[in-house]
Amino acid sequence: MGIKRDIEYAIYIHGAWKTQFRNFLSGRAPMDLSTVGQPHACKLGHWLDNEARRMLSPEDHAEACRLHGQFHEIAGEIIQDIKQKDFAAAREALVPAGPFDQASHGLAAFLRKMPLRQRARTVADTELKQAA
Repeated sequence: MGIKRDIEYAIYIHGAWKTQFRNFLSGRAPMDLSTVGQPHACKLGHWLDNEARRMLSPEDHAEACRLHGQFHEIAGEIIQDIKQKDFAAAREALVPAGPFDQASHGLAAFLRKMPLRQRARTVADTELKQAA
């Protein structure tokens, strides 16, 4: 899979968590709460731990990991609220423009820039080799 497709799929999966949280809170669906706060347990985490190390600059990789970790931290806090039966706090974290949305959108926006940055690096590398 290419970087752009990998990233779009990971963004889609992460975005689906909001729906899963809401369905869980309303009693419509079960949810595996044990791995939500773990950045390395999801598909994006696996990609960041493997392919992304080779595809991204060290700086971009570090920032993607930081934003991804922040996303999972907030998701983990929502799970803690749910486990403590503080459903109002969990719902509040899931409101539009709330902490979950902010973390999700920040991560998605950064990741969507990755294919452009990757292409820019490739073009720059090619130009440097041709100039040499």
